[in-house]
Amino acid sequence: MSRYIVTIETVKIKDFLFSTNKLRIIRGASYLLDYLNQIVVPKILKENGVEERDIIYIGAGNAKFFTDTEEQAKKIALEVKNAYSKQAPNSKVVISYTETEYRVDGDNSQNKRKIWEDIDKLAQNTAVEKSKGFSMSNIDFIGIEKCEICGTNPAQLSAQNLERDLENLDFNIKDGKVYIKIKDNDEYYFDVSRFREQIKDLTGTRGNGERRGLICEECLRKLIFSNMIKNIKSDNKNISFYGDMQEKFPKLDLKTEISDYENGKSFIGFMYSDGDGLGEFLKNISEEFKKSADNEKIEEEYLEFLKTFSKTLDRNTKEALAETIRDIFQENGEEKRFGEFLIVGGDDVCAVFNPELVLEVSEKFQRKFEDKMNEYISNTKAKNSKITSSSGVIIAKSKTPAFQLFEQALKLQKSAKAKRYECNNASKNLAQTGFIDFQVIGSEGCVDITEFRKKISKQDNLVMERPYAINIKNDLGVNNIEKLFSSIKKFKGVKFPKNKLRYIYELKRKSNEELEDFEKKMEFINILSKMKSEHRDLIREEYNIDYGYYDFEKYFNNIFDIVELYDYIGGEADED
Repeated sequence: MSRYIVTIETVKIKDFLFSTNKLRIIRGASYLLDYLNQIVVPKILKENGVEERDIIYIGAGNAKFFTDTEEQAKKIALEVKNAYSKQAPNSKVVISYTETEYRVDGDNSQNKRKIWEDIDKLAQNTAVEKSKGFSMSNIDFIGIEKCEICGTNPAQLSAQNLERDLENLDFNIKDGKVYIKIKDNDEYYFDVSRFREQIKDLTGTRGNGERRGLICEECLRKLIFSNMIKNIKSDNKNISFYGDMQEKFPKLDLKTEISDYENGKSFIGFMYSDGDGLGEFLKNISEEFKKSADNEKIEEEYLEFLKTFSKTLDRNTKEALAETIRDIFQENGEEKRFGEFLIVGGDDVCAVFNPELVLEVSEKFQRKFEDKMNEYISNTKAKNSKITSSSGVIIAKSKTPAFQLFEQALKLQKSAKAKRYECNNASKNLAQTGFIDFQVIGSEGCVDITEFRKKISKQDNLVMERPYAINIKNDLGVNNIEKLFSSIKKFKGVKFPKNKLRYIYELKRKSNEELEDFEKKMEFINILSKMKSEHRDLIREEYNIDYGYYDFEKYFNNIFDIVELYDYIGGEADED
């Protein structure tokens, strides 16, 4: 008798997380999704007769498992969707299933299809489900009060009538406390009065100073889970990266806002990192397993590999970030806050850091992640594959909306990933590492980065070399980001004036219509003549200039990279 293989995927996660710029709400949204994936979904599977041996993996917002019947698969799908809909309103989950001949602990030698074929079919079904999209309701009607946190959903609760509104949403209230069941014999509760004040603080005031505290159910539940992070009992702490961090770093302080990570000029650092090469690796692995299709146990080995791989990927991501934070904050004496971890799991990392640390965090995390994955892959059937990580880093004003920070970081991450594939196409043996792209944004969080770069950096007159490689050993016309960091630290080490670097940058990017090449050379000679000898020597060393200046446009290809990061690498810059 045929069985079914089922997959659950949480999609449009970023839309759910960044519905508001309030860091506390974003943090709660992340924890809420982890809770649903790690606690609620396993509970539903267990209640529906899915045994531990039937589960391929659960983690990073996804789950894959076997059911005995189609009715069982449909029932689980309905219960999971209802759970997400009730506990995380407006979150999106896609569930699909397909028939399989594979049986756990059974004789699969006579099966017409192998399990990897069924999983490929399942992926196709999932893609179809995703393509259907999600229904949306028009709630822009006159007289409809909007949530004062997200500004999108209709307000369903008021701080003034909080107990009544919570009861209307079927919350359990007793003696001024709201009780929420987390797990069997595990309850979380909070005081209504304290929660009312939090809502008022987050919603702010109107022009007349009134604080009504109008909030939607979605933001309410995110706020509840933001509070729960510090109060979950020990057996449930590790359902999110915050649980790991609280164990490793007792000084971790969750009473934070985005402004807590800004520097003296109100800038923050925002990073988004995603894995590279996972699809290719899994494809290569599948091909290797297919070569041993006559092995009676090969399908069991393939499923065991999938389970181990998903756990290893998630563990390596979290361990690489935790080790990076430990190394960096030990070096800095823990003077700056650790960071705000918005997405950490699977192969994704999205976090907020102090702007003077964010690039170093990203680079070290990517390097550690690559090392860990290389070690893991060396013991698999696809030894020649590579799984790396590419990252986009934004340094922007702390008042920039969180969704814009993410959108800009995502664009840069895609730029970094594209550079990796460009190297991969040049030679399969050269794409050994991920890349990092970055941008400092002054006042406009929605600036078009691509158009901005086209204007200032031409192919025949480069002023920046982004994206940078993390750890490339071959000459592909790209440099390691560590080399850029080293150059900036050298300039700061000799107290090279930033205004001189800016002058060189402005001179370099001037078009031939503005200045002929020989005029640029004369201007540059004039700058050099006014420099200290150690500054001239550093210029010669860094750019291999023989002072013939025959091809001025070929020098200083990274000058804008240095100028833009001068305040954010190696400590504060000397303004003199």
